Amino acid sequence: MTIKRTTIDLRENLKSEFITEKVGVEKARNIYHTKQNVAPVIDHVKKLKDNITTPGKDFRHVAEVPMVIYQKALREGWHNDQKAWKRWLNDSDNKVFRTWEGKV
Repeated sequence: MTIKRTTIDLRENLKSEFITEKVGVEKARNIYHTKQNVAPVIDHVKKLKDNITTPGKDFRHVAEVPMVIYQKALREGWHNDQKAWKRWLNDSDNKVFRTWEGKV
């Protein structure tokens, strides 16, 4: 099996890797993998929380979504689904990305 890797460092915290594996004479499998260090995103969220005094009633910043999560939403087909984003935003596992404590 022959493997070809191409790594792209888009920013210091986001790395994408394209992998092509030959699995036969005429067959190949392509894999796209992205990793992101989300610590800077979490630090940014903490700073935003500290600087937001009173969020507006109709328009408020509720979260910072890491690029790898948006890419996952694209792959899985829920990037335009408001209900899916609300579920993701209201999930307690994603609380570290929230700038506002209320329910979306």
